[in-house]
Amino acid sequence: MKKDKSTKEIVLDAIKSANPSYVTIQDIADVTKISRETVSKYMLVLEAEGKIRVTKIIGKAKLYEAK
Repeated sequence: MKKDKSTKEIVLDAIKSANPSYVTIQDIADVTKISRETVSKYMLVLEAEGKIRVTKIIGKAKLYEAK
């Protein structure tokens, strides 16, 4: 039996496949149909794990990319 992808894996895959390579939390929420709040939580986890990084801050928005 194949296990479904976790929410964290879905968020990371969306970041890795983004074009251009940098995205906002809202971009990922729109693509994955996951709430912005949930995406934000997982992006903080992925950043702490060193799998993504903030590349730029524009006002309150952070642009993320996969490492």
